[in-house]
Amino acid sequence: MALEAVLFDYGDTLLEFRLDDELWLGAMRDMLLAAGGPPERAADLRGEIERRVTELTADPDDHAELVYEEVVAGALAAVGTSPGPELLRTAIEAQHRGWLGARRLHPKAHWLLQEVRARGLRIGIVSNTFDPPDLLHADLVSDGVAERVDAIVFSSELGLRKPAPEIYRAALDALDVEPANALFVGDRVREDVQGPAALGMRTCLVTYFRVDGGDHGLADAVAESPVDVLATVDTIMAAGRGG
Repeated sequence: MALEAVLFDYGDTLLEFRLDDELWLGAMRDMLLAAGGPPERAADLRGEIERRVTELTADPDDHAELVYEEVVAGALAAVGTSPGPELLRTAIEAQHRGWLGARRLHPKAHWLLQEVRARGLRIGIVSNTFDPPDLLHADLVSDGVAERVDAIVFSSELGLRKPAPEIYRAALDALDVEPANALFVGDRVREDVQGPAALGMRTCLVTYFRVDGGDHGLADAVAESPVDVLATVDTIMAAGRGG
């Protein structure tokens, strides 16, 4: 089958996101200040958020995305702060800004997207992330990624996380591409290899930001760099042409 589209995961595929303690606590202090709470409870707030997220994502067979606003509201209440809806949103925005220092787009991310598009292929982003979708879309605009892709699907928009088949289908439908004509590129075996492969997509596992503990042999290709990802694209295209 001819290759028509490449779907990319975002975190640890095109973008590295690494939160150290300083950034974590700084963002928690920003959130508390914006919510009218005591910034000295930053460590406690971090613990409450982490605990709630862990509990809500513990079941690997439950693909429902958590509602981050509810997580944050509960965590803030646990440290003695209960903002209304508008102030809660302001607090989440403050936290999001505080985490900007943890983001690093791969130096070859733009190049890779441009090369894929230059081959006449459609491009999608399919990412598990619970942040408010409008903030995430703004990040992709700021990163220069939005203008280089044709469809973006976040789990926080759909309400379902990879490997739920609906999230891949949403991106494929937006691109008007059948699974057999698409390649999925990502860093996690379960979400970015097994999930897409179950629908009939070809897969490329990337290892340049992190190395997943799953079976790499399940992927059609393994890429140690964005250059390797493009080589995989070219190999599939050549096979589709019979050359």
